[in-house]
Amino acid sequence: MLKHQVRAQSTGSIEIPVSGVRVTPMDAEELHRWISATWQERRKAAVLAHNLHSLYTWEVNPTFRAFYEKADVVLTDGFPVLKLAKWRSGRPLSARRHRLGTLDWLPGLMRRTPVRRVAVVGATSAGNARTVDLLRRDAPAGRIEGWPGEGWNPVLEDHVVRSLQEFRPDFVIVGLGMPLQEEFLSRRWKELPPAIYAAVGGGIDEYAGIQKPPPRWLGPLGLEWAYRLITQPRRLGHRYVVEPWILAYLLVTKAVRRGAVA
Repeated sequence: MLKHQVRAQSTGSIEIPVSGVRVTPMDAEELHRWISATWQERRKAAVLAHNLHSLYTWEVNPTFRAFYEKADVVLTDGFPVLKLAKWRSGRPLSARRHRLGTLDWLPGLMRRTPVRRVAVVGATSAGNARTVDLLRRDAPAGRIEGWPGEGWNPVLEDHVVRSLQEFRPDFVIVGLGMPLQEEFLSRRWKELPPAIYAAVGGGIDEYAGIQKPPPRWLGPLGLEWAYRLITQPRRLGHRYVVEPWILAYLLVTKAVRRGAVA
């Protein structure tokens, strides 16, 4: 098999059964290579990720679903999503390598890719400022600017869009939480300047150390959700306890309808 065919086989998209969502599992090195190649093309692109929460949101939010459908890369951030992708494709996907969260690829962004003009949009003021500082340390010759997302509203959104147009970034990290960040990108996509846009949820505050992330060893075991639920039960209880059951109902209903049509 030719080298380019092997690469396509290892990084091409995979459709998750029943739901219909498509993912493009990559490890950190593969993502950095993709970012480097896309940066050279100077085009607008989106990097998203799927977990159980996003699968649920995909089923109930048409705007969210439409934006995911045109994303260039959809990483496998959730352990169940990775397992479904592995089962569906037969690829040797590894939970240690291919379950890729923000903290797996962001620390190497400035060292392993040529992007130098980076915008950080979202998170708390403290988290945003700290992330900007950390990225500046990784690339002293680069230019990194930040716009916190606290109190996000139409006026702030307009200001951020205008600022990005003036800044002309190579790469934009968007951490407004799901689905606000995807709705923002979808709503303003035509106005946003050419760049690679990565939606990272709470990844900015986690990278900054404002919000303590789960221990990294829990990721390959599929137990990060348990850590988050225990440490933030009020904020994440519905996501981890209720949403999976609703999602299961929606997927079963969809499968039954498809079976009836067939």
